[in-house]
Amino acid sequence: MCAANHLCPSLLLTLTWRVQRFVNYLKKWIYKLYETAHQLQIFVQNLAMDRASLYFMDKNDSNTYDFDETLPPLPLPDLRETMDRYFACVQPFGTAEELAQTRKVIDDFQNNIGPILQEKLKEREGKMKNWLGTWWEDYGYHLLRLPLLPYQLMSMAGQLELVGVPETPEYMLKSFARQIHHTLEFWDLTRKATIKPLSSNGGKIKYSSALYKNFFSTCRIPGIEQDHIEKHFLTKTEGQTPTHFLISAKGRQFILKCVHDDDSILTAPEILVALQRLRSILDYEPEGDCVPALTHDDRPTWAKNRERIKEISANNRETLKLVESANIDICWDEHSPKDYEEASQLGLYGDYHSRWADHSSSIVAYKNGRFIWTGEHSCYDGTVSVSFATFMQLSLLEVPEPDWSEVENTKVVDWKELKFELDDTLRGEIKRMRQEIDDRGMDVTVTFTVFDEFGKDFMKTHRLHPDSFVQVVMQWAYYRMHQDIAPTYETALMRQYYNGRTETLRSCTGAVHTFLKATTNPSTSDLALAKAFRAAVDDHKHMMNEARKGQGIDRHLFGLWCAAYENKLDIPALYDDPLYTKSGGGGNFVLSTSTLGFTANVGYVAPMVFDGYGVFYSITSGEVFINTTAYRDSIKTSARKFNDIFKDSFRKISELLEQLAKESKL
Repeated sequence: MCAANHLCPSLLLTLTWRVQRFVNYLKKWIYKLYETAHQLQIFVQNLAMDRASLYFMDKNDSNTYDFDETLPPLPLPDLRETMDRYFACVQPFGTAEELAQTRKVIDDFQNNIGPILQEKLKEREGKMKNWLGTWWEDYGYHLLRLPLLPYQLMSMAGQLELVGVPETPEYMLKSFARQIHHTLEFWDLTRKATIKPLSSNGGKIKYSSALYKNFFSTCRIPGIEQDHIEKHFLTKTEGQTPTHFLISAKGRQFILKCVHDDDSILTAPEILVALQRLRSILDYEPEGDCVPALTHDDRPTWAKNRERIKEISANNRETLKLVESANIDICWDEHSPKDYEEASQLGLYGDYHSRWADHSSSIVAYKNGRFIWTGEHSCYDGTVSVSFATFMQLSLLEVPEPDWSEVENTKVVDWKELKFELDDTLRGEIKRMRQEIDDRGMDVTVTFTVFDEFGKDFMKTHRLHPDSFVQVVMQWAYYRMHQDIAPTYETALMRQYYNGRTETLRSCTGAVHTFLKATTNPSTSDLALAKAFRAAVDDHKHMMNEARKGQGIDRHLFGLWCAAYENKLDIPALYDDPLYTKSGGGGNFVLSTSTLGFTANVGYVAPMVFDGYGVFYSITSGEVFINTTAYRDSIKTSARKFNDIFKDSFRKISELLEQLAKESKL
């Protein structure tokens, strides 16, 4: 009896502790459920449409790509007007002496070589609907000799929790199977030319669908001096397109046919069975030859090694073609990122030995159920990535969970492991490349954060355009952190023109510069500061509208440079002028930015310059989702500190606007 009396308090304490643990777990689970439901509600509210209305053409609609032929040609700006806009844009960055020198350079250009180059562009304009042609890919991207990862590819965190899909190790295979199935749906719409063209303004403005053809079965092929794009994708009317996809993991590569004999795509249960079998192989068999590691070298070295692979045997040439023509590359990464920021970071790193960098589109699946979608930037722009991401999320949200009991009676989909024949030289190159990747480490920092105190609803309440609002606040954050203005690039969409892609908006306008200076002037009143902010936002909106009308600067300047280069003329002194570089020209923008639209989907690329930032964002009704990138070894920049100041700047400007709004009502 005495012993029992002594045990009771101990037993009671143990039971109490276990109950408390269970209660805490239950609280966390309920909070997580509430949070997921809240995120789901936000996601649905911001889309306000379903996937059928966004992506499926009506029966009476014509072929997706036929519509492109009705789009207007890309406008060729007037030379003098471009020069006037250019001089206005460099004003914030030059001293009086520098501006006087730049004025002379511009006048000399306008009176001498400029009109000759403009005539060359007019000749192209007379022969083709898009006078830029392939120059943007050829010279804007394909002359760069740096590795694609981490310096050139686009990436985006999947954010599947937004649509109620568990991101857990237990559900990973099922989530993976569903994603592959819906990717094949997207591919099927694209090859059948039944995907609805993107549009805006209630469908009044339609955009080119040409870049969809680069999303699947397309690769950027390395060259010694210049890369090029190889397209294997064909629509149904054009011929037979490749019908296999690539799965890579632990240095090994497998291909699976993605359609049945009747040309219908694989179901999610069929894909799940294949994934289960492949996972069992990967878990119990050794690592492969890790040939994909070679694709992460600098472009000239990879070009040489690629040629060596082809020279060894006919089998290698056929294997290489199967890899590069696969409709999509799917990488099974062995990491387990704890959140979207870590997943975003790994989107530029991770298992390099299993990622074929040249592929236009890839899905990276992590062991704990998180996902990253990546794209090769010269093949298409971020709007296509967002279109795919939104299709995936809406599919996971709207299409019911598959009947997984079908797995028991599902025939195993045949797969084939791809193996290259390697010599000692190539084995040595793979070993060297893996060591270089390890030594380099994560030299591009990627952050993911959400400002959740207000979003576009608040901005619209104050009659301010959301994107312009964010752009001005972002530049203020840089100004506060670095006590200087930054030449700022923002993407302006040009897909409303034939084969259009993007234009550059030089976002640090004169009005933005005036606002930034006003923020540090102690004599500036709150009212004057608010007026300066509004003027900056409105000026940005105006300049963006002008750029989208074809009245930008940088694509015209780029075209004039290309005309000189291709006609073997001396590159004009305009491009060597210090203010050309100082204002961002030639890819020297310190802030490289883009809005990904008005859903929660946001992606990122590395900054343009070593001491710069990549700042990419999307704006929902109540939040701003932000990916910021910076170089690890820069002693000037800090992505995380920038994010803190960015979010604090949102708060400060909202407080100013709210305070003045209250005072105006008194």
